[in-house]
Amino acid sequence: MGSPAPVHVARAVAELHGRGWVHGDLQSAHVIRTVDGVRLIDFAWARHLGETPWSAFRGTMVHLTAPELAAEITVGSQPVLTSFASDVYALAASLWTAVTGDWPLDYEAVGIDRKSAGPVALLEAVGERTAPLVGTEVWPEFQQVLKEVLLADARNRPSAAELADRLTALGELGR
Repeated sequence: MGSPAPVHVARAVAELHGRGWVHGDLQSAHVIRTVDGVRLIDFAWARHLGETPWSAFRGTMVHLTAPELAAEITVGSQPVLTSFASDVYALAASLWTAVTGDWPLDYEAVGIDRKSAGPVALLEAVGERTAPLVGTEVWPEFQQVLKEVLLADARNRPSAAELADRLTALGELGR
């Protein structure tokens, strides 16, 4: 059956958001392809927009954590409220990783060894936006769409539906 196409994953996230739900822990392992289409799984951190989560969100995989969440987590604000925008960041970061085989941020460029640094140091780099995107260019047109998502602040980040539309506009590459 193969891996789900990026645009189908973005549309699945857009559908979830359209129902008023934030996933809170988007990552490639939480997306499956079935005969009926792409499905999201593992809703442990999901919440309906406007509702406070039942427990304090402490983050997902550091490399997929949106900068605004990382900043809140490192200062100890609780509960940290995930959002549509943070889901879209995680989606773009997951797609980046699927395309390049590497996490999106170049921690080494700012003197952080991601293998020996603890999660706090990585979260600080994400939250302070000190680490640039890695320079790996596998599919430049596709990665340009993802760069725009990863570099945007939460207020200006496209929605999952807008990201799906941008991927669709790439033609076969996004499908």
